[in-house]
Amino acid sequence: MVEHASKVGVATAVSVAFAVQAGVALVIFAPPVLAPAATRTMGLDPSTVGVFTSIVYVFAAIAALSSARPVAALGALRASQVCLLMCAAGICLVATASLPLALLGAALLGLGYGPVTPSSAIILVSTLPARYRSLGFSVKQTGVPVGAGACGLAIPALVAAFDWQVAAYVLAATVVAGAVLCQPLQRDFDEGVRGSGPSASTSPLGSLALVWRLPRLRELAIGSFVFAGIQMCVVTYLVVFLTETGLGLGQAGLAMTCAMVGGLVGRIGWGWVADNLLAPRRTLALVSLLMGITSLGLAAVTQSWPMLAVLALSVAAGLSSIAWNGVYLAEVAHRAPSGMATAATGGTMFCTYAGVVVWPAVFFVAHSASGNYVASFILVGVLGLAGAGMFMRRSPD
Repeated sequence: MVEHASKVGVATAVSVAFAVQAGVALVIFAPPVLAPAATRTMGLDPSTVGVFTSIVYVFAAIAALSSARPVAALGALRASQVCLLMCAAGICLVATASLPLALLGAALLGLGYGPVTPSSAIILVSTLPARYRSLGFSVKQTGVPVGAGACGLAIPALVAAFDWQVAAYVLAATVVAGAVLCQPLQRDFDEGVRGSGPSASTSPLGSLALVWRLPRLRELAIGSFVFAGIQMCVVTYLVVFLTETGLGLGQAGLAMTCAMVGGLVGRIGWGWVADNLLAPRRTLALVSLLMGITSLGLAAVTQSWPMLAVLALSVAAGLSSIAWNGVYLAEVAHRAPSGMATAATGGTMFCTYAGVVVWPAVFFVAHSASGNYVASFILVGVLGLAGAGMFMRRSPD
């Protein structure tokens, strides 16, 4: 649904949305990379980074659900600039090495991360023609692995040259610079949007009610709850699982790299498929089917598997479990009522972040109960097949 007549071109809109997404990802993925050094300074066990990450995503879910009013009041790009500044402030608080301030920083990171995707929905839905919609959203979503990859490269080098706190401050400065660089475009992006449209009066509960009331949005929200959980389980446990099967850390790390490359290629590829070959819903069904098959394949991996087969399976896992986001977000924006793209995206993203929090914990419980990762990956595989079944059935009204 078209939100307003944009004054900016397609390439500019996608580039800005991509840059903002990459900027927040650069900071959001920093704490796990900083954790070994940071927790040593703070006198904590490195495993506590899991609690930190949970706090980030809980507040991201709350912020996404509450994003409709502030985005309508500020404008999409201005809201994105505020998000970048909040993320910068959050990582600076972490860099103080004070536990109370670091926890406050986790909350700020989540509050800055949550509204970015709902904000970008307006930026993209107002500029992208239908024939490029899924591809445009998918290109924007590649900002996540690009930002995460840049974080993984920059932080070790900065920590080696200086220390982890300097590394955190450098990331913060980079994100602030990104917010400043957006300023010349802010008026063209946001003119005629602030304070107008149904989103201006949408409450957090109203965003959830909107998603639940419309069958297609409800289906997408349920799908994202499952898909986000599968994605986080694969990203969180793949290296640990492969090392426990007998692979060296270098080999397991290579498998993770292959999965990330698959995810990067897949995000763009599935966007093209949804625009040119299959309807977005059928594309999501195919992606979900591949999620299920590859997760069941991971459950079957043993020490006797050839390394090439493990790497191929890792690429397939990335092509599915890390690559669904763009098609899903484009379909949410398309199916939202006129003027409600932000509210609809915020409501569905609440379910997405809920999946991020819930399913890795369920995966851990399954592993603890069975003593191995086979049952956990079988559970994830069944979830993927169930998602495929939901999207393959007749489209809801």
